[in-house]
Amino acid sequence: MYKKITLLSLMSLMTLSLASCGGNKTASYPNFPNTPGDKDSWEYLKDENGKIESRDLEWYVNDSSFSWNTYGNDRVSEIIKEKTGVNIKFVSPVTDDNQKLSTLISGNKLPDMISVQSWYSQCSQLANQGYLYSLDGLIERWAPSFKDKIQEDMWNYFKEGDGNTYGVPNFAYSTKYISDDEKLEPNGCLMVREDWYNEAKLAGYDMTTTKSFIEGCKYIKNKYEEAIPFQLDAFTGEGNDSIDWLAQYFCSAYEDKDGNYVDIRLTDRYKEMLGFLNECNKEEIIRPSNYSDKAAQIRTNISRGNCFVTAVTPQDYQAAFLNAYADNKTYVPLILKNKDNEAPILQDISGNGYLLTMITRNCKRPDKAIKLLEYLYSEEGQRLVAFGVEGESYTWNEDHTAINWTDRYISGVNGNKEDQAWINSLGLYNMTLVMNLAYINKLKPLNGRKDKDIYVDNMKRPLTPYSYNFKPTFLKHDTGDKSYFSVTTTANKIKTKWAEALIKIIRADDYETEYQNAINYAKRQGLEKVITFYKQSYTNTKKILGVTYGYPKNNPSYKEPTFVTSNGDFSYWRGATHE
Repeated sequence: MYKKITLLSLMSLMTLSLASCGGNKTASYPNFPNTPGDKDSWEYLKDENGKIESRDLEWYVNDSSFSWNTYGNDRVSEIIKEKTGVNIKFVSPVTDDNQKLSTLISGNKLPDMISVQSWYSQCSQLANQGYLYSLDGLIERWAPSFKDKIQEDMWNYFKEGDGNTYGVPNFAYSTKYISDDEKLEPNGCLMVREDWYNEAKLAGYDMTTTKSFIEGCKYIKNKYEEAIPFQLDAFTGEGNDSIDWLAQYFCSAYEDKDGNYVDIRLTDRYKEMLGFLNECNKEEIIRPSNYSDKAAQIRTNISRGNCFVTAVTPQDYQAAFLNAYADNKTYVPLILKNKDNEAPILQDISGNGYLLTMITRNCKRPDKAIKLLEYLYSEEGQRLVAFGVEGESYTWNEDHTAINWTDRYISGVNGNKEDQAWINSLGLYNMTLVMNLAYINKLKPLNGRKDKDIYVDNMKRPLTPYSYNFKPTFLKHDTGDKSYFSVTTTANKIKTKWAEALIKIIRADDYETEYQNAINYAKRQGLEKVITFYKQSYTNTKKILGVTYGYPKNNPSYKEPTFVTSNGDFSYWRGATHE
């Protein structure tokens, strides 16, 4: 769900850009009539004849993967235009090197609306240097009904030092819809090919301990020539997602018993995890090619069903897992425990958001933009972009607690060509820029699903008992702190070097020496200053989120889940039973 960046290059580019041209923090608002608040703000766009003035707005999305190819020709975009009068022109970069965003800022050519990765420092800098309208100010003037829709915890999380909020995130899990105590599936996890795993278990390897895991992988490797025993995700300049997930399996705590931030790389559990990977390498269950594999190659390996165990983020390779499923090669989760036999503490899919959408001071009609944003942010708008139009593609149940796909929609899903073409014309799940998955996923219809839909929806759910809210780890830094830039530059330099060191550690004859070399480098670069700064950020983040215990095991109410099977608890499957 979250893309990674190279902060050093980005910050040097963007800080220069922000300093080289001026926003206007004290700029006034345009003199458009205020909007009353006794109904949804977009309802006031209609004139006495019931018509809405058309307006073009340009929206920059700082993500090369974003596209809405059917915009203007599908049902969702038609309704958005009918409700708000806005015709959106989307712009996105060709590559994710942030040059496009830098150019827009340095030339003071930011369009009407922008969506930028929520953790980028530029979100705060643009706000604090006057490039953005405060959403609070826009709402007060032209969208007072927006106040009733605000997700308070996320609103406060993105609040700046002046007390105003300048953007709303997509893919954020607000407590308005999902309680922090509510159990959700994990973000990333170990997945094992089920038929081969059953053979390994019959041979005596349940693979829940590191020793049994390695022996089980060796057993399958020796039995099947095409088998890739243990597939890690791609190694990049940012590190490796598989290592992040495995650190959680080994219970690498990011908080000490007193509630203070901890750099997990310094913990014994993290070191134990690296030692396990080093042993996997020595036993040749990690292939040498894995260290240079790109995502495309990993996708191919999974698609063919050649991977015995993967440690990737399953939703990033969903199509690949579905391809394997179509060839009767199903994958199920796997529980792996550390040397003290502790249950894993896995990060769930919730978070504080991916892209933050903001309205810039260059917008000539911010009154129109905030009404558009309110509509998209509203539950009505959310249902539209995910499920279409009530009565056409979905219907409510009697008490409006759940929705179902219509017969026509199900007909299209089941292969009726005419109805299938109609489904394609709806344009569902394209407008993701303000998407609230916490709301949408609770409503998502379960009728009419095919076996493959049920399978992919439930892949990770058996690990739900081992999955917890990690939202405090998305640190809210004080970007106005005088040491912020130097600290984040140092942190990124260490991270880049650590990413290089990971391969050396895993492949080393003496992994402890390589590990210590990496730690010593980090300390020489100023790791302690980074940790000190992050400790304060962590404390502030917990305060904003209303969290006392960040790491689940520190919570007095924590109880280790009962071990059901080595693949988790299949009673968590939704809408079907695992057989």
